[in-house]
Amino acid sequence: MIYLIIGLAMLFILGPVFMLRPSARERRLARIRQRAMADHVVISPISLNKDKKFNALLQRNPHIDVYRWYRYQLVAREEQTGPSLKGDWLQRKTRDGNLVWETPDVKITAPAAVTQLIDTWQQQQTEDFLALELGPRSASIVWNERGDLAEVETLVENLKQLLAV
Repeated sequence: MIYLIIGLAMLFILGPVFMLRPSARERRLARIRQRAMADHVVISPISLNKDKKFNALLQRNPHIDVYRWYRYQLVAREEQTGPSLKGDWLQRKTRDGNLVWETPDVKITAPAAVTQLIDTWQQQQTEDFLALELGPRSASIVWNERGDLAEVETLVENLKQLLAV
């Protein structure tokens, strides 16, 4: 009887401690976000329902609601210049089930770095990336944070190349 009471007491003491430990997924996310932030990448979650652009994309592509999306944005520092153009490229699924990339503004001519990156993603046919955005002082990639350090390092290099467009 005394051993049962000691065992229950240990469960009540150690149970909450084990519940507070981060899961393997949480440790992986912390690791990749820390790596991205080391290169001054700003990470922000995307709400597909609240964001006007992504809500329209969600209405046409309900498969993207399966993931949590995050914007990884690299902003030009004071001594750097930003991209030479502003534009968005979004991924969508065709009726055939193929993933294609398109821009809402048909007047934009994509620079070589953007075309090369989109072609790579187009060949891979993965749903990991949702959008590529170029602003006057920043470059952003919206992705679902699948992967680990190697994927984040590639993403950071892509952002640096896009910032120099």
